[in-house]
Amino acid sequence: MWRSKSLSIITYEKNEAYGLKIIELKETNERIGHAGLVPQRIIEEEQIEIDYWIAPNFLGMGYATEVAKALREYGEKELSLNKMISLIPIGNTASQKVAINIGMKKERD
Repeated sequence: MWRSKSLSIITYEKNEAYGLKIIELKETNERIGHAGLVPQRIIEEEQIEIDYWIAPNFLGMGYATEVAKALREYGEKELSLNKMISLIPIGNTASQKVAINIGMKKERD
């Protein structure tokens, strides 16, 4: 299971590797969003997306970057994934910054 410094991860199902998981603050057990590695079909090719959603009152606190980094490291080290993607809507500059901060590069609009 992927690990994060200040967040706990609760699985929806027994499949720990893929799919969205609930994320909560370790200190308070407060649920603040969900995240996971999600299979996506892009131009007839299956790719793995680093996906997350953080509740609005927890934005700007670094949690998105923390969970995205943890997912990327987990995908690379534990699942031997060579490539992961992030599908980011145009204009979502916060998520674009998260992707850059974890070492991702823009491929297309």
